[in-house]
Amino acid sequence: MKQWVINDWYHSFRVYLVWARMVWLRHLEYRFDTISGSFGSIFWVFGTLATYRLIFNRVSSLAGWSWQEMIVLYGLYNLWWGLMTAFFNGGLRLAEHVRRGSLDRVLLWPGKAFFYASMKFEPMLLVHFLTGVIIFVLALKTASISIGGINFLLAIILILNSLIIIYFISILFGLTSFWIVENRDLVDLFWLWESLAKYPADFFARSRWWYWAVYSILPVAFIATVPTEVILGKIKLGAVLGAFLVTIILGFLAWYFWRLGLRRYTSASS
Repeated sequence: MKQWVINDWYHSFRVYLVWARMVWLRHLEYRFDTISGSFGSIFWVFGTLATYRLIFNRVSSLAGWSWQEMIVLYGLYNLWWGLMTAFFNGGLRLAEHVRRGSLDRVLLWPGKAFFYASMKFEPMLLVHFLTGVIIFVLALKTASISIGGINFLLAIILILNSLIIIYFISILFGLTSFWIVENRDLVDLFWLWESLAKYPADFFARSRWWYWAVYSILPVAFIATVPTEVILGKIKLGAVLGAFLVTIILGFLAWYFWRLGLRRYTSASS
């Protein structure tokens, strides 16, 4: 049984690689759009960075975070955002599958329908990832921050974990289409929610409810704040363990509501 499950996932991943190659070739057909979109991402990143600089021209720190620490977090957030939008928020496409009836074809594919329904690859958005990497590396050098071996490894694990968190959350938002077909407003809430990750969780510390919410109900603190704290040597063991616990809970909820939604789904192929 276990061998069959492994083969099933392996086959699904191979199908994804073939599909991603087709997406990449299609993007090459429209190179001007790809280039212009890439420049748009770069301008968006540095526009927000300029806003941060204007704020820190007036203050020396915000909620205990210095300019250098904020830029480390911002670089990490953009690194994460590039990967997230390129690969990991495909769950939002579940709503489109349900509305168009294309979920029928997905369910007939060999392998993991749950995986196929949430596949995504947007190569243009990898430029955003590279921009985040550059900002992150320069911020570390400017602040003279050296990452120790254990801290570096833990930060990498937490970043990968945050991508899994956003994958499951995007699926949960997308699954609402089984009950609310026109769920575009809920999808907009997803983008509003994830944008909170560019701010340290300490920004919400004055409100006990909000501070608790960003670590539990709205777990944005685990996306950029907790990995950045590890890099800066401010490890909070409870937050690190909480990141993995949240991932397990979200994974269970995503799988449960996927099975529950399929029971309600009625074929609507065009």
